[in-house]
Amino acid sequence: MTDPTSRALKLLSLLGHRPVWPGPVLAAELGVTPRTLRRDVDRLRNLGYTVDAEPGQGGGYALRRGQALPALSLDEDEALAVNVALAAAAGYLTDAHAGQRALAKIDAVLPPAARARAQETRAATDLSGAGMAVDSAILAACADGTRRRRRLRFSYVDRRGRHSERWVEPHQVSCRGQVWYLAAYDVAREAWRSFRLDRMAEVRVGDWVFRRRPDAAEALERTLDPVPLEAYEHEVVLHVRCPIESAPDFMTWDGAILRELEPGLCEYVTGTDEPDEAASLLTGMPCEFTVVEDQAVREAVVALGERLLRATNTHTHDS
Repeated sequence: MTDPTSRALKLLSLLGHRPVWPGPVLAAELGVTPRTLRRDVDRLRNLGYTVDAEPGQGGGYALRRGQALPALSLDEDEALAVNVALAAAAGYLTDAHAGQRALAKIDAVLPPAARARAQETRAATDLSGAGMAVDSAILAACADGTRRRRRLRFSYVDRRGRHSERWVEPHQVSCRGQVWYLAAYDVAREAWRSFRLDRMAEVRVGDWVFRRRPDAAEALERTLDPVPLEAYEHEVVLHVRCPIESAPDFMTWDGAILRELEPGLCEYVTGTDEPDEAASLLTGMPCEFTVVEDQAVREAVVALGERLLRATNTHTHDS
């Protein structure tokens, strides 16, 4: 790394990752001599960073904590990682502009080379389908309650449309497939539950501090299990014309069953509480398929197909 500016950025990044760096170790990490390292440290000091140096055994270089730092400095790899993460976050948050505003601020303080690489990567990468959008305030409240071990209150609508008020001890926020979940202990029901964040509303972080329950680790592992097929009101069985190794990713989500009937033909089994919703989702199936079960789902697909045909005929007539 021969460019002094690039070395300075790398040095600043390394100093931020450890409380103290022994001089020889830090010089080896940068690929420079101890003398060059001292010059690079002086360059950071001239830019306004406070870097302490302690000679002798157990000493080294340390970036002083709590100082008012100048503009954000990231090397090219770090800038790329932050840009990709923020671009992907736009697909998970209802306020997609928050990520765009953050990216604009980061772009403004990046070195030209790092900024150019990050912008080129964003232009060449499509992360718009990263996941189901979730309210950033709800996500923040769930994460805050989990981090500080504070109970949460919120309104919830389950998958069958039933409304309830919940009072829980939050333990883990996770994203599985395309959906955000909160794993928590439901105080009123005295049981562990998994809640979808997109079905939560009016989330409030309380003052009640709870202790981690002895069975938390085992319970959290169980809450990650998908909803069993028998829990749904309707079973969806499709025969799909595609090799099993080419099946779309969504056919392996949420506990669905996918098996090969013969080369080029698969059976896909999942569940639904809303046949009309299942029919709408099936319009995105990229392969030829036949609806085998159940009757309610078959009827919903037929009804949707008839509506689409009528729309086509109407459009053709008006033209």
